[in-house]
Amino acid sequence: MLLGLIAEKVEAKPLADIFRTRLFEPFGMSETFLPAKDSNTLPKPYSHGYLYGSSSYALADAPYPANIQAEAKAGTLKPSDDTEQNPSYAFAAGGAISTAHDLATWIRALIGGKVFNADTQRQWLNSLEPTDPDKPNGQKYGYGITQISFGQNKLYFHGGEMPGYNSFIGYDPGNDVTLIVWTNLTLSVDGNVTANAVMLKILDHIYVESLLGRKQ
Repeated sequence: MLLGLIAEKVEAKPLADIFRTRLFEPFGMSETFLPAKDSNTLPKPYSHGYLYGSSSYALADAPYPANIQAEAKAGTLKPSDDTEQNPSYAFAAGGAISTAHDLATWIRALIGGKVFNADTQRQWLNSLEPTDPDKPNGQKYGYGITQISFGQNKLYFHGGEMPGYNSFIGYDPGNDVTLIVWTNLTLSVDGNVTANAVMLKILDHIYVESLLGRKQ
């Protein structure tokens, strides 16, 4: 958020314009933009986004309490439609509206070294550190990027979420594998982040070495 404000101060223009001219247009991402603060509309066609309970469960990744889980599983509690929430509050922290095609373009360009210069790219990728020091070969996180390994295969990715929606964008440059996952339910009834849960299932069928405890 602060970096976005700094960018606006330095360039004396809205962040939406900076992103469009510096990032989106150069890579041909014509369907990606930061939304206006006074508009809740989405370009058609779009998917409705849903969430059980209040938006606090999505923003804090807080598990649903037992009563909500029970009612949702019984079918007596329907999820609320959060489609028209304006994501502009996320600002530079990820408030963009996009398409799967544009996100695939973006993650390939970012990991492929087309966004940063060589020195910045090297510092960026070298920032990765294990999220659990006791598992040096486990998931790693750095300056806004996550890495997960399947044997010798390395997938770089990041997720995003807001009430009603969850997303995953990842790229494995060694095997030229790009994966975009969108879900229109932020958290499943059992509290799982939906896009990540789907991601693990898909990648478990792509790579020989499994993160889910089995061999292909």
